[in-house]
Amino acid sequence: MKQYREYIGWGAIVVAALTFLPLPLPTLPPMLSTSIFLLLPAIGPILMMVSPMLLFAAGIGLAKGWDGGRKLFVIWSAISGLAALAGLQYDPVGPAVDLAVIGACLAVVLWGDWRRLLPQR
Repeated sequence: MKQYREYIGWGAIVVAALTFLPLPLPTLPPMLSTSIFLLLPAIGPILMMVSPMLLFAAGIGLAKGWDGGRKLFVIWSAISGLAALAGLQYDPVGPAVDLAVIGACLAVVLWGDWRRLLPQR
């Protein structure tokens, strides 16, 4: 599974980098429902800017094999998963695709090590 984590890390880097480029490309699947952040007053634009940065940092950590990359990916997936759940009532297709991609990536990233992510006692 380590090799697949590295693939997910490189994919996260590419998706986050394409988000920042001013190209006329459609939004890629794990970021389809991030526009729902703009509905939050005051914190929405901040989350809109932080989400791709967090995904980029998590991708670097996953590609390098660092434990912090997995933790950042879990944080990013929680934020994006909540946005996708909130967006299901407005457009059911895009957020459903987001949830499927995020869930599959989380299953690969946390395969066998989910206990390491829990707080130490």
